[in-house]
Amino acid sequence: MKRLIRFRKLVVLSAMSLMMPIFVYYVRQPDCPNQPLWFGNSRHRDFVQALYRRASSDRFVILAMVDAAFTDMAINLYETSFRLNGIENFLFVGTGSRACEILASHSLPCFHYADDKDADVSSVYKSPDFIRKMNTRTEMILDALDAGLTVLHTDLDVVFLRNPVPELTGTNLSTADVAALWDSSDFNAGFVFIRPTKFSKMVYERTKAITLLNEKKDDQKALNAAIRHIRQVHEKHEFTAVALDKSRYLCGFDYYEKGNRSFASFCSNCTVVHNNWIVSREAKIYRFKEHLMWHNNEDDYYTSQTRRYIAYDNPVVWDDEEKSVTEELEALKAALAYGRLLDRIVILPRFHCVDAFSNKKTKKHNATINSSQRPSRECPLNSLLKIAAFDTAFAKRYRESSFLSHPKVPESVKRDQSVPYFILDERSDDAMIKTRLGDGRQHLLSVSLDLAVSVERLLRKLTSSKKVLRFQSLYHAMPSFPNATDQNEFENTIKAAFKRAMYRQF
Repeated sequence: MKRLIRFRKLVVLSAMSLMMPIFVYYVRQPDCPNQPLWFGNSRHRDFVQALYRRASSDRFVILAMVDAAFTDMAINLYETSFRLNGIENFLFVGTGSRACEILASHSLPCFHYADDKDADVSSVYKSPDFIRKMNTRTEMILDALDAGLTVLHTDLDVVFLRNPVPELTGTNLSTADVAALWDSSDFNAGFVFIRPTKFSKMVYERTKAITLLNEKKDDQKALNAAIRHIRQVHEKHEFTAVALDKSRYLCGFDYYEKGNRSFASFCSNCTVVHNNWIVSREAKIYRFKEHLMWHNNEDDYYTSQTRRYIAYDNPVVWDDEEKSVTEELEALKAALAYGRLLDRIVILPRFHCVDAFSNKKTKKHNATINSSQRPSRECPLNSLLKIAAFDTAFAKRYRESSFLSHPKVPESVKRDQSVPYFILDERSDDAMIKTRLGDGRQHLLSVSLDLAVSVERLLRKLTSSKKVLRFQSLYHAMPSFPNATDQNEFENTIKAAFKRAMYRQF
């Protein structure tokens, strides 16, 4: 009998020891009646623990999924949106361990949630790997909802111009199961506020089921289909999915294109902007930079005191768009050539278009050209060239046109500019160039640009200690390189980099 009693005590003690981690786990967590047992329907015990470490006391957390190819954009989201707005309840969720390793080196919280064979690749919009990565977000959100957390899910290509959290967690949205940024015609899966209700879980479970049945359907299409279904079945039972204020939470089409914003402009009413409706990581980053929405200072991109720059303008408004595009792209090639010869980084000018936001193709140029209209509107480089191709060759050799207006650029750089130079090719017979540009307010340099000795003499004259070497313009100013090898290499680089494109880069 005594042996039996000792055996029973041993069984009880063993059971208690096994249950102790669960007890400790729950003691460490806030009171959460909706939180399931981690060994039940939550498949990621460590993920739930990470969520609660980053969540607020009322169980709210911002989640952003990231892979290694987009860590620079994750850092920018932190710099522009979380840090500047004093937001601390966020967690980056990594696909692939490399993403979290990179973010950890910047002291940013990241949880290695899943692996993907293309985690180190910048996926192209609508590609199979892009859709697969996006659909992983559904699993992430479901795990957080199952853990009883209220989630704001945001894409990385988003900027908070103001802190949206007080409004989202306030009383105005207290009855909403799902509240999302409106993406022109449907709910945007890249900026969604979700409460842990039975209806929101049903929405994301159905979203998951839809994408499992059709691997070609991305999570945004699946999310909208799921919302429509749950509305039809459960709206009478108070299921609520709402669009966030369309004047303050804006997709890329509404903010940039409909808002007529080619460059940085102040928006007194805007809270959140999603930099979508444009294709490629490179184009998104370039547009962020032109709008002063990029604060990632990797490799001292903005703050360097040692780099030297070339800046020039496109002061002529040509009579037709085709002439304008030709002249301004040739001037850009000249600027890049001087940048290479003088070891300086080119600060882009503003270009000219009839319609900066045109997305209509023509057979001749694969972009809109209207030869009968005067291109009087200033437009960014992505209205003319494919940024991904341009960056392949020149990513480290140019800066956006708004560079010198960025708050991180030192005043010592902004102020240290040369008197504008005006290069006049002695061979040129273009009267317009000579009369309209050489107006006596610049330092005139007249030279035969086809002669190597003349170019060498010109480069000596352009040697300057100034941080910014400024040119009045660079029309008809292409220099020749000192030898045929360098000349051919540069021409081949230009050929690969200058691919005509439309504003959205499709």
